[in-house]
Amino acid sequence: MNDLTFSPADLTDIDAHGLSPEIVGDQLRRFRQGVASPELIAPCTIGNGLRRLDSAAEKRLIPVYRQAARDGRFTKFVPASGAATRMFKDLIVAGQDADEKALAADTSVASLMANIRRLACYEPLVEVMKRDGLDCDALITAGKPAAVLAYLLTPKGLGYAGLSKGLIPFHRYRDGAVHYARTAFAEHLAEAAELFADRSGSFGIHFTIARAHETVIKDHIRMAGGDISRQYGLTPRINFSIQSPATDTIAAAPDNTPFRDRDGRLVFRPGGHGALLDNLEALQKDLVFIKNIDNIALATVRRQTAPALAAMCGLLIELQQRIFDYLRCLTSDKVDKGLVREINDWVSNNLNRSPAGLSVEPQPAETEEGLVKRLNRPLRVCGVVKNVGEPGGGPFWIRDGRGEISAQIIESAQVDMGDARQKEIWMSSTHFNPVIIAAAVRDFQGQPFSLKQFSDLQAGIITQKTKDGQPLKALEHPGLWNGAMAFWNTVFVELPPETFTPVKTLFDLLRNGHAAGTVS
Repeated sequence: MNDLTFSPADLTDIDAHGLSPEIVGDQLRRFRQGVASPELIAPCTIGNGLRRLDSAAEKRLIPVYRQAARDGRFTKFVPASGAATRMFKDLIVAGQDADEKALAADTSVASLMANIRRLACYEPLVEVMKRDGLDCDALITAGKPAAVLAYLLTPKGLGYAGLSKGLIPFHRYRDGAVHYARTAFAEHLAEAAELFADRSGSFGIHFTIARAHETVIKDHIRMAGGDISRQYGLTPRINFSIQSPATDTIAAAPDNTPFRDRDGRLVFRPGGHGALLDNLEALQKDLVFIKNIDNIALATVRRQTAPALAAMCGLLIELQQRIFDYLRCLTSDKVDKGLVREINDWVSNNLNRSPAGLSVEPQPAETEEGLVKRLNRPLRVCGVVKNVGEPGGGPFWIRDGRGEISAQIIESAQVDMGDARQKEIWMSSTHFNPVIIAAAVRDFQGQPFSLKQFSDLQAGIITQKTKDGQPLKALEHPGLWNGAMAFWNTVFVELPPETFTPVKTLFDLLRNGHAAGTVS
């Protein structure tokens, strides 16, 4: 932006974020120009961009997954930088009312008081209140929720509203006479142990965390890792990373000029989950299993869904092996023309090159060089579940700005809902993206991919936010599972609905998959 001048203080703030005036200027230009919406062609459905793995497929694929797990090829990757504030939003708002009677009548508070004994946070709450001479049960019975709420949410007690979401107790268990709770962090450690233990008796897991919670998270996971190690007889290999401030984006005022706070300083915001592409690439791993921190079910439910996840991972490896075999042939001294036709057919049938049965021109056959480029890229198998009205994205056939057709995960914020046809296609979606992804991120020569080469850098989302009571625009990078992976080879598989048990509010822990109460 040649017409934009930054003050010395601005330049200091820009440099502190690891950014440059040119990058910030480009971000402001994107606010002015807007972010192009992809053209939806149709939702991916069973048999047309979306696979359903039957029992025969599971029987074939699960041994493939088991071999890779034993060989230590998998690492679990858990984006976990989110705070728990949103989980308690309604309770936080209600708690600002000092009138005890009004507080007790609030719908969310009344629901909490009626159900709190069913939540895994109940026992810790009772203990922290007892420390200060308060009887939690007596206060609930007397219709006096103010102290209960304060000890649940604020630093005078458990302080859950200010913690990382991963530190909130999700589930309660019983082992003989011993009762214990597991946080979301502990449950993800347990799932990694269940799915990805290698022959040496260890398993790998990586959490992306917020710097503000770094110390308390690491202390908690050190203890939780010890508990999981004793329970499963396995050794966890736990790693962490923090989203780089260089992935932050500048905030814009409604007129697309830089937004400034009350002190006149530039305001920067985290660039969204798409910024975690750098963290994913820095792992330098082979196979990665990606799952959000707030989507983790009870152990009893996980045992039911484990075969589906295992088969999904097996499919990733089966596809990767075929791709590697083809690439070795294509890069040899002499390539048979019949093989080129075979590979083109395989790519069309297995890697979602074009939709079937739709009035869309077929994608042209690739040359040898084109096939190498097509195949030699990161691969992901994305699990999706039947759409039951949850907010979020789903699998669609799209046409991008280059005119290419592909199957992608699309979020509602990316869609031009002002276009009646686009809205109709969006509403016809049959499946939902729970963010359960098995990814292969090394090439056929064993080298890690440079993941940004396969990202649609022009994608992204502009959202409306506020700061200090003033409206602002926020720019998010291409989402990790949509724009950031736009040019990966992508396959969708249907998973059982029980694999999706999100916790957006505290009351979600009362839903199926979290089975309120104590579980043996």
